[in-house]
Amino acid sequence: MAKKMVLLLLSLTVVLSLAACGPKREAEQAKPNTDTAQQQEGEMPPKPEHLKIWGPENEPELKSMRAITQKFTEKTGIDVEVIPFNPREQAKAFSLDGPSDRGPDLWSATHNSMGRNVLQGLAEPFQISEEQISQYSPEAIQAVTIDGKIYNLPMVVETTALFYNKELMPKAPETWEELEKFSLEFTDASKDKYGFLLDATNFYYANMFLQGNGGYVFGYDPATGYNVDDIGLNNEGAVQGANLIKSWFEKKLIPASINGDVIDGLFKEGKVAAVVSVPSSIKNYESALGDKLGAVPLPKLANGQRPPSFLGVKGLVLSPFSKNKEWATELALFITNDENGASHFQTAGEIPARPGILESDLITKHPYFSAVAEQSKFATPTPNNPEISQTWEPMKNALVFLAQGQDAKEVLDEAVVQIKEQIAINNANK
Repeated sequence: MAKKMVLLLLSLTVVLSLAACGPKREAEQAKPNTDTAQQQEGEMPPKPEHLKIWGPENEPELKSMRAITQKFTEKTGIDVEVIPFNPREQAKAFSLDGPSDRGPDLWSATHNSMGRNVLQGLAEPFQISEEQISQYSPEAIQAVTIDGKIYNLPMVVETTALFYNKELMPKAPETWEELEKFSLEFTDASKDKYGFLLDATNFYYANMFLQGNGGYVFGYDPATGYNVDDIGLNNEGAVQGANLIKSWFEKKLIPASINGDVIDGLFKEGKVAAVVSVPSSIKNYESALGDKLGAVPLPKLANGQRPPSFLGVKGLVLSPFSKNKEWATELALFITNDENGASHFQTAGEIPARPGILESDLITKHPYFSAVAEQSKFATPTPNNPEISQTWEPMKNALVFLAQGQDAKEVLDEAVVQIKEQIAINNANK
């Protein structure tokens, strides 16, 4: 998934499960199924023979999608064609194929891309009831809502957690101060040995420290949305968070030049005690470390709060050019319901965007995904407005300068100037 962020203090509850029969049972007990074919006979148009969906290329995700849509076919008699398609290329391809009737009825997108997709006329708002909406996490719904309309039906969510090597760090840290103290004693950069690592020049990871101390990307009002004239990436709290990151570079706890691939490699080799990463890393970490792998929510900041990591939501987009919008909506609701969300987790290892089986032991007692679920309660969605795309490069540059020892306030001020200039240029060219 693309990686992004914003102000918006919301909690997220998510659900995951591994047992072969458990997820379905828990889902059925948690909430009534209110998705496919809820409308009374006669309210729906005639069934089409065929629906088309652009699915993921990743083999486990594709296998899951095809298994779920086969169940839909058995239930409704509608054949569903799932076409594997690079998720990063779907929006661009749909802009050409959609209007020419070569596109699918449903395609996939991350929530933070929806502002741009809506602006370009690539998404149709879903016409679903309040009861149906209530089946999804309110935070996920918030993330995919633009001007009061839902343009992306949430399927899965993602946020970060702290993964650690129990052999190197027997007790997980409660605070960043505790983790830093451990790292000062443990780290030996000459041997590529570190107490903790995170990709600190990546805004996706760094923003949690800026925002956790009072910074924010864009001001937000539920009634009016994001205010791009109100950028909080250089306010007092953001500077405080940036200085915390800078101190780790200065103390040589994190190399000035580091990236996610290097971090993963060192952690799997047993040279790093703890890393901040995303759920997609769990499988590789577990394969390398086995029972030595542990996972916990992110340690607390000095203010006693957990860092607000960034929440990503991936879901299904309804084509404005579909000739079968009602039945495509039914398919999207079916794919993302509790039962199928749980089975998707089993097959693909992605966290459902529904709280229907939240309280099951399958979540709370899972050694790794329970940490992600707990941390997600403190996560905040990336802004879904088009202007978010103008923040990444300036903030990346600011963090690189920070790693080189430059003044935090100065580099953040410059980043905000660049963001505002780029937004103004883009608005002028509309």
